[in-house]
Order: sequence, then structure tokens, then C-alpha cells
Amino acid sequence: MRVAIVGGGVSGLAAAFRLRAAGCDVTVLEGEGRVGGKIRTERADGWTFEHGPNGFLDSRAGIVRLARDLGLGDRLVRAAPEAKRRYLWLDGRLCPVPAGPGALLKSDLLSLRGRLRLFAEPLVGRADVEGDESVFDFAARRLGREVAEKLVDAMVTGVYAGDARLLSVSAAFPSLARFEAEYGSLLRGVIASVRSARAQPTDRGGVFGKLTTFPGGMGDLVDALSARLGDAVHTGRRVIGLRRQAAGWAVDATGGQAVEADAVVLATPAAVTAQLVGRLAPAAVEPLEAIPYAPAAVVVLGFPKAAMPRDLDGFGFLVPSREKRDVLGVVWCSVLFPGRAPDGHVLLRCIVGGARRPELVALGDDQLLGRVRADLEAAMGRLPEAAFARVVRWPAAIPQYTLGHARRVRAARDALAPLAGLHLAGAGFYGVSVPECVDRADALPAEVMSIR
Repeated sequence: MRVAIVGGGVSGLAAAFRLRAAGCDVTVLEGEGRVGGKIRTERADGWTFEHGPNGFLDSRAGIVRLARDLGLGDRLVRAAPEAKRRYLWLDGRLCPVPAGPGALLKSDLLSLRGRLRLFAEPLVGRADVEGDESVFDFAARRLGREVAEKLVDAMVTGVYAGDARLLSVSAAFPSLARFEAEYGSLLRGVIASVRSARAQPTDRGGVFGKLTTFPGGMGDLVDALSARLGDAVHTGRRVIGLRRQAAGWAVDATGGQAVEADAVVLATPAAVTAQLVGRLAPAAVEPLEAIPYAPAAVVVLGFPKAAMPRDLDGFGFLVPSREKRDVLGVVWCSVLFPGRAPDGHVLLRCIVGGARRPELVALGDDQLLGRVRADLEAAMGRLPEAAFARVVRWPAAIPQYTLGHARRVRAARDALAPLAGLHLAGAGFYGVSVPECVDRADALPAEVMSIR
């Protein structure tokens, strides 16, 4: 069976790898000169940093299995133990996030009223909410407004660079909605999941997972996939159209002849997918184009370790929207993984923009660096002169699963259903993380080959 995969990001590469293992003849068409999409590890003068995802949580079996099948299973690098220590920037200072219920009771991160409201969560009944519910409203209803503003808002920032008031809880954090539906309580749902995980020990990092990467960074995953697929991957071939044929599909792309296939997997951003299917399925265009993407800038800074105003003793920190800062979050990369900075130096990775401040991504490098430095010094103290600086911009960085997302994806799939052999993949539809993209790739062989 011949399958054309449009898009050479991790979704497309993983789909091609799994489809080939199922016996398909695959061709990957990527418009850029390189594969990997937003996964890119750069090395410069002893510094190693990520343009996109900094790693993945190993709580999902699919990504661990993929690494193992690629020969990377014994090369997984878990974050240092210090990664468990995380901070929030609240009221002008870095506050440690409590590591458990006991620590939370003693912490001043939340007011006494906020702590009591949080621990009353199991007593909150299920709500009969009409239609979709935002992450913020869900959290405020179940956990209290203070927790929603301080903790949940920051969590949404860390995952989506998004606005908790606009994202759909059932689409963006389906496990939370499932816990309420199945157990009537988030706490009871978490306890049940922990017990289930303990009853089935694996080589994964438990229910919540551990931040994981590879010795050379996330680029190792892309390199391994690309090497295994070999000449099935074609870069510099931008797909410009799809045509139905009597025996399947013809995929028109720049730089060569059309690729004939029995099935096509579109592992492209939602707006690109809309352009490709617009002539064949006009009803799919509106829901696809309605899936927004938040822009983001990645600002990477390296400093001499001895001159830092404070010890870097954890993962880093997130900034809730109530603080009204330019920086969304900062990862202390050299603390998490070895070899990210030259000896005697530290590496910080700062995210700017997102759904909250998209206009910042358009600023010049000097302006962005200045704003980031000002926020870092407000949080950590006076910094030395940077030994390394780099700015990476993503105009469409992270899909935003806003209210109505599931309905939009369903409408797009219904519109495409009559086009036998056409399938959707990618971060815009079924999950934004690398493990979720891999899970979608795992599901594709059965779906693609069912048209036989």
C-alpha cells in the first residue's frame, strides 16, 4: 500500500515509521530544507539548546516505545533530580511550588482560604455545564479562584503559552475532565491513576512522567527517524495540491513529479491543511482555519555561573498572567540536562509572546533581549554580561485548543470522510506534545489500512 505523508515534522516522520513497519510503501514530502518541524537542537561554541520542545514526559508508552524501536531506548536522559523543584513568580518574587499536599499546607503560596478551598475539592459536586468549559472556569469551580489564577494559569502557560480563559478543558486537558466525569473529583481521579500505575510497573516515569530527552537533545529523535526512513524522505518539496484518481491520490509537489498514493496523511498545520483540502472538501476549510496558533519567541541566554545572583536549583519558573510580565517562563536548562553549557556557565531558555503577548514576537532582537533581561533581573537579581545570546522566533508556535476545538476537529473530519484515504495528523488536532503526536502516529496504520 502506497502512502504519501505531507509534512516532515515529528508527526509525519513517526507516522511514516509506523506505516512502513506495517508494510506500507511510504513517501514523506517536506517543503522546508530540513525535517523535524519545530524540533531542532542547535549546538554553538559549547552551548546546546532547543528551538522547540525542550523534552517530553515519559508517562506515555508510545514515545518510550518509539525510542526503543529506533535504538534509542538505552539513551534516554531523564532530567536531574533538581527538576522536581519548580518556582512561580508571584508578587515580585520566586516562590517554590510545594512538592506535595503536606508542603502545600505549610506554604504561603496560597492564602489560608485558598488552601482550604483547594482541599475541599472532593466535596465539590459535578456541575451540569452546558457546552464547552474553559480551563480557567473549570479550575475555579473545582479548585477555587485563587488556585486557578496562580497555579492553573501558570500550568497553561507552560504547556500551551495560552490563555486559560480561552482554552477548552476537555480538549486541552482531557484527563482533568475525565477525572471529574469518572470519579466526581480530581483528587480521587489522581489517586486512582497513581494506584493503577503502581499496579502495572513499567520503565516509564509514573502517572505524571519525568522530563526526558536524549544525549544530543531532541534532535536525536528526528535524526534517528530520518536515518531509518532514508530516501523515503524528500525535503524541499512543498505540496501544492491533491487530486483524486481512479486508484487513489496524486500529490502535486514542487521539485519533481506528482506522487501517486493509495492514501495520504496530512501532518501539516491546520491552516496549511485547509488550503490543501479546500477544493475537495470546502466544508472543512472553516473549522480548520478556526484553529489558532500562538506565536512565541525563544530567547536563550548563557552566563558565567560564578557571577549569577542566585543558585539555579531547580527546573526554572513560570509566570502567571496576573503578574503582567513579558516573559512567560524560564527553564534553567543547564541544571536539567548535562552538557547544555560550557564548563563554568549556565544556560537559560526564556519564552516570550504566546496568546497573552503575541505582539512581542515581532520586536527586534535587541528589544527582546532587553525585555527578557529586565524580567530576569526583577526575578533573580542583577545579572552579569551574557556570554551567549540567541533569539528564535516561531510565528505559529503552538496550536490553541480554544473553546469548541473538539467540535471543529469533528466538523473537519466529517467533511473529509467522503474522501477515502485522506487522514489528519499533527499537533493541531489530537494533542500538542511530542508524545501525543507519536500516539496519533501509532493509531494511523490501522486507520489507513482499513480502506483496503
